[in-house]
Amino acid sequence: MKFLSDLHRAIFDPLFSREVAGQSWGRVALFMVKLLVFASLIMGFSKAFYLAHSERGIAALVNALFGGMEIRDGRLLAGGREMPYAPPGDALAALMDRFVGQPNFFGRLPENFLVVDTRDPPTAPPAGTEAAPAIILKESSVRFEDVRVDMPYEALIGKKDLEFTASSVQEYLNSRRTLVIAHFTVMSLFFGFFSILMSAFFLSVAAYIFSADRSPGYRYFLRIACYSVTPVMLGGALVSLTGVSADWMWHVFIVVSTIVMFRAMANRSPDKPAEEKREAQ
Repeated sequence: MKFLSDLHRAIFDPLFSREVAGQSWGRVALFMVKLLVFASLIMGFSKAFYLAHSERGIAALVNALFGGMEIRDGRLLAGGREMPYAPPGDALAALMDRFVGQPNFFGRLPENFLVVDTRDPPTAPPAGTEAAPAIILKESSVRFEDVRVDMPYEALIGKKDLEFTASSVQEYLNSRRTLVIAHFTVMSLFFGFFSILMSAFFLSVAAYIFSADRSPGYRYFLRIACYSVTPVMLGGALVSLTGVSADWMWHVFIVVSTIVMFRAMANRSPDKPAEEKREAQ
């Protein structure tokens, strides 16, 4: 309950900064860790839900890209598609963005980024050439050219048979919902870690530069910034609950956090923080 109270006060209590200024770095770091985990859990569950959603999920997109193909007894059957087959780069990028849970993370992929070639041996352009694909779906395994690793389909998807139809993909996702939640929670922790650090650094540096009174020192501004990032993390988590995925979210919520940061500075106690008084003595 103390953590939830701190979340609320970090956003809405303009006098909370007076308490934050005297807190130990251990307590400040603990708050940031809790904030990161709390937001990542919300994003992990919500992104997993929408990935496997019967209407808004990826099942229809997988069917559009690989419809007619299937994995049977650990081997990929092309379903009469002419080899090699390369799905459209923009649609493939949209699919991979959904898997990492970040919009426009891959941008627009080249048309030959992923190639299906079940011939033995595949005749895709060799690695190192400009037209070489990064991933090749071969008959019995997936080839990752950049690291030169072949992964059998059974090891990759956890089963020997899978049809790339909307219903089969939907059933597959539903049966592995726990793994999907764990995947997105880990990904949210990874991206959130860099987001919370970057946001705190940006806020503290901006506040220090534009402050008329820098006498408390940079560490004071950094402490306040570590709590002022709350709107960035909570805002992103709440937006993820709606299923919206947009790369403008950080820009919107960092503005809110900036307002919170400068409001906290405006309501700073006229007295020096307790820690600075001890250091002066």
